[in-house]
Amino acid sequence: MKFDPHIHSVFSGDSRSEPIDILIQAQKIGLDAIAISDHNEIKGSRLARSIPGDIIVVPSIEISTEKGHMLGLGVDEIIPKGLSAVETVDRIHDAGGLAIVPHPFSYYRHGLFCNVDSNLGVDGVETKNARYIFGYSNKQAQTLAERKRLARLGASDSHFLESIGDAYTEVNTKGYDSVDGILKAIKHRRCRAMGHGTSNFLVAKEVFVKKVLRRYPKRDE
Repeated sequence: MKFDPHIHSVFSGDSRSEPIDILIQAQKIGLDAIAISDHNEIKGSRLARSIPGDIIVVPSIEISTEKGHMLGLGVDEIIPKGLSAVETVDRIHDAGGLAIVPHPFSYYRHGLFCNVDSNLGVDGVETKNARYIFGYSNKQAQTLAERKRLARLGASDSHFLESIGDAYTEVNTKGYDSVDGILKAIKHRRCRAMGHGTSNFLVAKEVFVKKVLRRYPKRDE
């Protein structure tokens, strides 16, 4: 299965993508599953899961811990921001989810392992994040995953529709194509990071829209 586990919607406050449009784009480019991992918010994830269709939507949230970002993959509840990394991992596991560290070595994007020791009980790391301008941070994550025997995920970290699926995770569910099947496969490391980086031109265009034109609406409902 082709699964993009890290997509942002308008509920993140820094994305222009509506959940319905994310699902349409995912189907258009041939993804089988997605997760809307908004910053400290689950409204977009819940809305996407309420829309009928063929795309599997895995619950998720991107949590701002005290020292950096962490995905709660499979989590359908708000986990408070500002907690320690250790407590955030515990909260994710208590909620039945997987603790995945996104862009772990990217210091300018709140990479967790720039600030804390990597000896956490996380389940995986993004080893191919499509928003890296340079590949060095992805390489560091790959080396860590090999050393710690962590699941290796690819993700678009999309904030606009055109970048969805640029990087993704190929998941071997052994025929159990469902939310539980995806989570189980990742937990047992039956997955690999695939895809490519998002065009720097498109990223620059996004930054211009965000910083200059300020066309990033924040949804309240």
